[in-house]
Amino acid sequence: MSGNRGRARMQGNVLRGLYRLARGDAGGIREFGNTTTAFSASIAPLLAFPIVGSALIGINGHWILAAVIFLSRICGVLIQPVITEWSARRTGQGATWLMTSTALNWSIWLIFPLILAGVVLSGGLVSVGLPQPAATAVTIGLIVLYMFWYQWFILRAGLRLSVWRALSLLIAMNVAIGVVYGLPYALHPGLLRLILTSPAG
Repeated sequence: MSGNRGRARMQGNVLRGLYRLARGDAGGIREFGNTTTAFSASIAPLLAFPIVGSALIGINGHWILAAVIFLSRICGVLIQPVITEWSARRTGQGATWLMTSTALNWSIWLIFPLILAGVVLSGGLVSVGLPQPAATAVTIGLIVLYMFWYQWFILRAGLRLSVWRALSLLIAMNVAIGVVYGLPYALHPGLLRLILTSPAG
């Protein structure tokens, strides 16, 4: 019973932290645990998806490609905490890097409510006369911009970075992740088609 209450409290703090940060309250960063346990709980689901996806591709008979994709995705997930920890040490904020990285891990899941909100927004734009492709493009653009702002705000709140340093760090982090994620597709031009036609797709 006490274990259930503990898990409920952890989940409540995560949700409250995400909500507070979403409305620009820097104090929301303190809702995320500054411990290895909290960090592990935040990164575990992000590591699980590459394992499942790669296994499905492997079952389809492409084990080497599955291994390459698996390593690419795992490295992509781990880039964020590595860069966050490095930056925290460089700026004298090493005591809060776990909390910051934990918040960044959880922030990825915000994409799902944003997509739901985007569907409503896109429908509203179409209803006032905007063509569907344009409405979709505007909606996607706003979601991307908001997620970028959200993670930038987490870096500022967690590591106490200046506006431009947080922006530079976030850009570098996303470029590094994009390169690692995109490398398998550069090495195997037909990989995207293979994924879309496999059970994992």
